[in-house]
Amino acid sequence: MTHRFLLSDLVVDAADAHPTAVAAACDENRLTWGQLEGRVGRLAAALGQVGVGRGDRVGIYLHKSLESLVAVHGILRAGAAYVPIDPMAPPETIAGIIEDCGITTLVSHEPRRAGIDRVRPLAPAFNVIGLAAGPEESGSGFVTWDDVEGLDPVPPVSVLGDDLAYVMYTSGSTGKPKGIMHTHRSGRSYATMSAELHGLGPADRMANFSPLHFDMSTFEVLAGVVAGARVVLVPEQYLRFPASLSQYLADQGCTTLYTVPSLFQQLLSRGALTDRDLSAVRWVLPAGEVFPPEPLKQLIEVFPNARFSNVYGPAEVNQCTYYHFSMAHFDADRDRGTLPIGYRCPDADLLVVDDDDRPITGPEPGQLLVRTATMMAGYWNRPDLNDRAFVERAGPGGKVERWYRTGDIVSWAGREMEPPVTPNPGQCLLYHGRQDNQVKIRGNRVELEMVEAAVASLDEVEQAVVGVRIQPGGDDELIARFVAKGPVASAAWRQHLAARLPVYAVPSGYEEVESFPLTPSGKIDRRTVRESIAGPPPC
Repeated sequence: MTHRFLLSDLVVDAADAHPTAVAAACDENRLTWGQLEGRVGRLAAALGQVGVGRGDRVGIYLHKSLESLVAVHGILRAGAAYVPIDPMAPPETIAGIIEDCGITTLVSHEPRRAGIDRVRPLAPAFNVIGLAAGPEESGSGFVTWDDVEGLDPVPPVSVLGDDLAYVMYTSGSTGKPKGIMHTHRSGRSYATMSAELHGLGPADRMANFSPLHFDMSTFEVLAGVVAGARVVLVPEQYLRFPASLSQYLADQGCTTLYTVPSLFQQLLSRGALTDRDLSAVRWVLPAGEVFPPEPLKQLIEVFPNARFSNVYGPAEVNQCTYYHFSMAHFDADRDRGTLPIGYRCPDADLLVVDDDDRPITGPEPGQLLVRTATMMAGYWNRPDLNDRAFVERAGPGGKVERWYRTGDIVSWAGREMEPPVTPNPGQCLLYHGRQDNQVKIRGNRVELEMVEAAVASLDEVEQAVVGVRIQPGGDDELIARFVAKGPVASAAWRQHLAARLPVYAVPSGYEEVESFPLTPSGKIDRRTVRESIAGPPPC
């Protein structure tokens, strides 16, 4: 029986349906659904033995491995919420998350022992599952994976749909991590919707690029499990070498590729894609940041038999729009600099509002508000952020509706778009940028993402970031930093960009760099680049 609201029952349902099918793969290691069900139940038993119960938060401090999937579902099985932690984060950051979220147990493994030793003096006391006690530590509070395997599996702890399922920490505008709370109801709603929208099933082999602390990972570790698909965990070392990554995807027979445009661009430039047998790929889903038009077109040419979708949604609401596209309407949309973020997902409602929160029905840009079953419960221990993030509006019949303010600037498309898959989804949305990335240049409001998309459309440019250089005593300037893919002819760029941008939005300067820094989730670290642009020009 499928349990409508509970993430803790996903592995039970999949193991009942196809116990001998492969559930997860990582390098040469495999787990069938039956084996995964057993390991999940045993981890839940170990968590119970160290005092973890319903509503507790348990940290996951692991490198990509089969244990990471076991950890997610074992914690859910124990009635607790999983809190994925970036294994490469500074010890002070990790200790701050442990203290902020009230974490008393971490699930880890031997490769992270040195990290735990650095965190332990900085954080409140915590148990560790996955490690033996060190020579200077008592045995209490440590449970090895061998110990876990010696336990009897336990059934799922009884929870409700509105109980906490996971807390995803992400950097706020100040750089201080904030915890996004999702319930069993919101997580299961996303997983079921996404599996149905993309036709996922047991025959799929879903490449899991994203680490657990990045919200995109829920596509594989939750939606993939709903579908009974094989989750192919991509070890971190492959992500550093595009040619090895493409070979790994081919060897594993991956059918879905869901990751950030930055990684797709690395695969295009250094991944030897045309030398690989990637014929199994049936769906390509770039998400997380804007994909420049030219490399996106090249990617379509590499996978002529695959479907492509632009998917959008902040971590706070999971996915809330989609746009299935092909080469035909890609060419039609090219002048816009980016494809639409698309139509509303099933069980989602979208509203575009002006600065006074009045609905916009025409093509004028405004902030996007979202109301959906996949929406977070709120930010952990941050009522100040909740007050800013949510707005209540009157709905039909006097009902009060709760909406999430995305901070994204969008507009309704003023023309016919590709017919959607789902019935009556409403209008199609175009993305213009972040509200907090609007800047003023000589009194004119400029969307930095709009300028970046225009610069990235230049034939010589692979990637671009645009920022504002502060000019003491004078007018601030827009500066474009770029990674080149060919000989640079920037003298002709201003004329090209002037045909696509208002004159005040054309950058005043262009600075070539070899590469951009990346965030832990693989996106371009635009905040760091823009902070650098704001200071003196590079030597």
